[in-house]
Parts: sequence; structure tokens; C-alpha cells
Amino acid sequence: MTCKPVKVVDKTTGKEIEIAPIKVWSVGPKNRKAVKLGLFKSPETGRYFRAKVPDDYEC
Repeated sequence: MTCKPVKVVDKTTGKEIEIAPIKVWSVGPKNRKAVKLGLFKSPETGRYFRAKVPDDYEC
């Protein structure tokens, strides 16, 4: 199943791009709201970076 594209800032180039994450997971302390992170691969540099995705995002 493919994930739908999200607008994120590419941390390796500093540009805003629309790209689908490779993997999505939640990170957060117990009894508090978790934050969803996505793993992305930069199309220009080929390096991997993490960025926040919307809380209602489903992959």
C-alpha cells in the first residue's frame, strides 16, 4: 500500500517539497498527546530525513 504525499520541508536542501513518506510512526510520552513522524528520502540528495506529519495522517 502506498502512502499519500505530504508537504514537508526537506531538511537536507531547505526546500518545501510534496513527497510520500517511507514509514510513519507515533512518538510521545505516556498519558500525553503523541506526535506523528515520517521517514522521507530527499529526491535531490538521496539522504533520509524525518519530519512531522499531520496527526490525522494514515498510511
